[in-house]
Amino acid sequence: MPRPTWSRALCVGLLIGTFPSLPLHAEEIRSESMLANTCAGCHGTLGASAGEVMPTIGGLDKGYLVEVLTDYKTGRRPSTIMGRIMLGYGDQEINAIASFYAAQPWVSTDRVAVADQLAEAPALHERYCESCHQDGGRSQDKESPRMAGQWAGYLQYAMQACRDGERCHPRKMRNRVADLSDAEIAALAHFYESQK
Repeated sequence: MPRPTWSRALCVGLLIGTFPSLPLHAEEIRSESMLANTCAGCHGTLGASAGEVMPTIGGLDKGYLVEVLTDYKTGRRPSTIMGRIMLGYGDQEINAIASFYAAQPWVSTDRVAVADQLAEAPALHERYCESCHQDGGRSQDKESPRMAGQWAGYLQYAMQACRDGERCHPRKMRNRVADLSDAEIAALAHFYESQK
């Protein structure tokens, strides 16, 4: 014989009162590491990418990560994959993912630059980049990600896309790279990759 509706409501009420810490929504039970696990396939375990065109994200500034992930979600930052992935996350989840990766240690690439790739790069860095990417690209904040030790292939792609108006974060960076040639961008990318 089925119980009356009021008795079921009473049982649920008693359970909630007895166990107030029980999660009421699925998103409340997902940990930072579980949310960030989605990213590991492309960005590597703990955000240390093993692929030249996929950026390392572990150890980046939390504010920068939140802004970039939110821009992917809203479409302000064009993408082929990231925008669709980020549509599945709320603001709290984006914050949790950013917190997880910001807490990871930075892992630089193990590539060693070839001397002829670096000849003009220090002067280019000083002229165009040093004011935001200090200490050879090691400093970082909400607007300026760490570039030292990042993959040259990714940096080259990102700087060319920014210069060509496809995507640029922060947007002020476009003025800095607007006049750089492909060869100068490649030199800068290899310079930053060589900085550990």
